[in-house]
Amino acid sequence: FHGEEVTRKACECVGGIFTDDFQYVEDSAKPARGIHKGANGLVKAMMQYGDPKKRLVGYTDRDRWYSSKNMDTALMSKYGYKPPPLPAGGNTVEDSS
Repeated sequence: FHGEEVTRKACECVGGIFTDDFQYVEDSAKPARGIHKGANGLVKAMMQYGDPKKRLVGYTDRDRWYSSKNMDTALMSKYGYKPPPLPAGGNTVEDSS
């Protein structure tokens, strides 16, 4: 969500020269076909992922359980994130596939 600032720091880090010609791309960066059809653009992504209440919309209990057990919590903590909470109802999830 801080594209210009992050790009400036990354550019400085690798010895590049940041220009004042920075432009946000509002459409999805992914081609609108196959599994990427309907992917979020900038505004939709900010509305979904910028709101903690909406961040997990679309994730199944199985997704949340797997994520909570397999994400690198130290890395997430470094960037100010917490693993998604386990689904209500326990520590196991049945395979629904």
